[in-house]
Amino acid sequence: QAPAPVAHEMAHGVLVPCSGRFARCGLLVTFWTVVFLLSTEMNFQQPTAVTEQPSVEDVESTSTTSTTTVNTSNTTTFLPPLTAAFTKVPRGVAVCIAGNLRTFTVPVVFSQIRPFHEKLWGSKVSFFLYGTLEGAGPKNQTHRNLAAIHETNQTALKMALTSLRPQAVELVANAEDVTEENIAQYVLHQECFRNIQFIESVDGVEAFFENRVRFLRGLNQLAHVISSLEMMMRFEQTRGRRFKVVILTRPDLRYDVNRSDHDWFRDVAWVPEWTSNGNVALQMDHWVAMPRALAERFFLLGKVLSCSPSDKFCCRKIDRSESLWEYLTGAVHGNFGQCSCSNITTPYKKAKVAKIQRTKPTK
Repeated sequence: QAPAPVAHEMAHGVLVPCSGRFARCGLLVTFWTVVFLLSTEMNFQQPTAVTEQPSVEDVESTSTTSTTTVNTSNTTTFLPPLTAAFTKVPRGVAVCIAGNLRTFTVPVVFSQIRPFHEKLWGSKVSFFLYGTLEGAGPKNQTHRNLAAIHETNQTALKMALTSLRPQAVELVANAEDVTEENIAQYVLHQECFRNIQFIESVDGVEAFFENRVRFLRGLNQLAHVISSLEMMMRFEQTRGRRFKVVILTRPDLRYDVNRSDHDWFRDVAWVPEWTSNGNVALQMDHWVAMPRALAERFFLLGKVLSCSPSDKFCCRKIDRSESLWEYLTGAVHGNFGQCSCSNITTPYKKAKVAKIQRTKPTK
C-alpha cells in the first residue's frame, strides 16, 4: 500500500514546492517506484547557492511502507497542525536518526543499528533517517579537531539504507540549516545565549555556546533532530496511531549487539520498562529514549527556541548541546553536572548503548 501524501501538493510522485517559510522541495519516492530506482540512475540538481555538493544517485529504501525523500534545500519542512485526533492506543518504538551521516555507511555501523534496537525492543521498531551528506567542519576544541566527513559513495549509501530499512529517509546536501542570516527564525532571544553561565568551560576559557560557530553548530544539530521528528509525525498521521516511545540518536554510532548477557542486562536491558513508566534513558545526547509525550515537548520547544530574559530557568544557562537537551527534556544529559535550565525534572538513567565511530577505515 502506497503511503498517503505528506502535506505537499503532489503530481505523479514529484513533490511540488509549497509556498511560505516552511516550504521544502524534493523528490518523493514511493514503493511503486523502487523497481525503477533499481535500474535507473537519478540525478538531483543542486541549489545554485551551494558549490561542489555531493550528489545522490539511485537511492532506495526496501521497506514496503517506506517513503524516501532526497532533498537539496535547507528550509524547514512544513508539518500539519499536531491537533489531529488519534483514537488508537499508542504502540511501537520510533528511532529517529538525525545528523551528519559521517561513518553511517561503514558496515560495522549500519549493520548493527536495526539488530540492536530489535533485540532491545522486539520487532515493533520503526526507523526514520534525516541525514546530511556534507559533513560539518572541525569542532575547534582542544584534542577534538575532527575533520568533516562527506558521503559521496552511492553504493555504500544504498547498502546501508537496505540494511536499515527505514520507514522514511530524507537526505540533504548541506548540514547548515541555521546560519547567521536566518538564525532569528530559530532563536527568538539571542541575548539569552551570550554571557552564558557555564558548568564547565571549553579549554578553560568560555562556555561552548559562547563561541558563535559552536552555537550555530548546536542549533543545526537540533534542527536535524526536529526534521526527523517531523518525518515520524507524518508517518503517525498516515497510520492514525502515535508511537509509545521515541528514540533520538545519531547516524554514526557503533552498537555492540553481541555483548555478554551480563553486560546487556547491566547496560540496556532495563530501558524498555524504564521508559514505559514515563522516564528517560540516555547516553549523553548521542542516544535518548523517551516517552512519546516528552518527544512532543522536545519538538514544540525545540523548533523555535523562545527562551527569554524573563525566563529564570533558561536564559544564559544553556551553555552547550547537552544543556540544550536538558532544557528540552528535563533530564541531565552531560557528564559534568546539570544546568538547572529546564522548568521540568524528568527521572533518567544513563545507558551504555554504543560508541561513536569517529573515522572511516582506510584502505
